[in-house]
Amino acid sequence: MAQYTTRILFVLLSVIINETSFARICNSSGENWYSVRWWTDKEIKDTKCLGTQPTWMKERKDILGPLKMKQIFLPGTHDSASYNENDDRASIVSDFAVTQDLDILGQLIHGVRYLDIRVGRYHETNEIWWTNHGPFYRSVSLKTVIDQVKKFLDNTEEIVIIDIREFPVGFNNISDHHALATYLEDEFRDYYLPNNYGWGTTLNEIWSSGKRLIIGYENMRIVNSHSSMWPYVLHQWGNVQSTEQLFRYLDKIETSDRNSATRPRSAMAEMTADLTYILFNGLTSLRDMAHKVNLNVTNWYSTVWQYSANIVAVDFLRSTDIVEIAIESNENRHLHCRY
Repeated sequence: MAQYTTRILFVLLSVIINETSFARICNSSGENWYSVRWWTDKEIKDTKCLGTQPTWMKERKDILGPLKMKQIFLPGTHDSASYNENDDRASIVSDFAVTQDLDILGQLIHGVRYLDIRVGRYHETNEIWWTNHGPFYRSVSLKTVIDQVKKFLDNTEEIVIIDIREFPVGFNNISDHHALATYLEDEFRDYYLPNNYGWGTTLNEIWSSGKRLIIGYENMRIVNSHSSMWPYVLHQWGNVQSTEQLFRYLDKIETSDRNSATRPRSAMAEMTADLTYILFNGLTSLRDMAHKVNLNVTNWYSTVWQYSANIVAVDFLRSTDIVEIAIESNENRHLHCRY
């Protein structure tokens, strides 16, 4: 496997910044901003702001406006709603189910524009719809996700894709899917773009429509019967257990012919836990696995795949630099006409 060390990833695990502001928290010319530095005995090599990117798409409307979603590098998260509201790690189930350390609003403010949402239906609770990671881990209510997405859209002019998929609990027949689609339509009535626009729509056309939410749904019968639901984003999932295997899989999908794609695709840039890997590698959580690969993912997508990437979905967003990489890549593609 090739090694790429051209980019330094700065990670600060504990810093107090206002993560609910809809204005960017970092301006390199400002005085009150948090940063980390890389230095040697002789000199400071680099300084990086620890900031947010709540409006990065609209700020680059002149670059992104003429493009379609499949032509843009979009930062995303895997199992976006699998975060722990109480920040406790009480069991091995949660250790290997929690994939994020920011809630949905925090992810969007940090620059994520693709959300991977797995939904379960629970008839015995007051809230029927919940987010899941597999059948054994229920995270937060779907209403929590919806309210945070709406809050973000109300306060910015960004475009967001929310992908509804997997349905690991409580979906026994097509009527369950219709019920969920109807619920999403009701909740997002003033926000969603109808699917007759299609994935060939440019961002300028989306902005002009006044509707900036695209809801993907992993059931084509529902897509065909609900104008609110779009064909889901293609997940490219390697199901791998090592950094070397992940590199080989991502290299394969990023160097294949992508011109025939009719919808966006998401490179799922994380490893998959299995019992053997956990036992023989001494890992205690998905966070450990993410930290094992995220620096590599950052380097790979800032170099060899910066011109090929579409959506890149990661675990534990803040241990990557995928948002800044996506922004820089989109700017570089514009400068070098690489679409």
